[in-house]
Amino acid sequence: MGEITLSTGKKVGLREKKGQHHFIERRLLSTSIGEGGQNLGGIMSTVAVSTIVAIESIDGEKVKTPEDLTGIYELMDHFTYAEWAELETKAQPVGMQKKLDEAAKNLQSSTGSGNESN
Repeated sequence: MGEITLSTGKKVGLREKKGQHHFIERRLLSTSIGEGGQNLGGIMSTVAVSTIVAIESIDGEKVKTPEDLTGIYELMDHFTYAEWAELETKAQPVGMQKKLDEAAKNLQSSTGSGNESN
């Protein structure tokens, strides 16, 4: 898929995902957030796991795709908070920002939000 250079100079190599990566992502999601509805937090977790599975190397050094929550934490430990946020944005699959925007809009207009007019 290519390489992303973060504003800090860190280079992150991204793999071209294959069919099995869908299985890996779903398995990681089920162990990290459990089964549940599609809410903004769930979509954001999906973005994080999708980014994690896409990482092939960090500064030229190959990394193993995590298989569990411990592996997720170990991989994410290579990044500062700001670096991770930047990486998620740059590595985001096409259409994911639209899903995030729609989920945020739906949460804002939910019945408990006070946006209803009488």
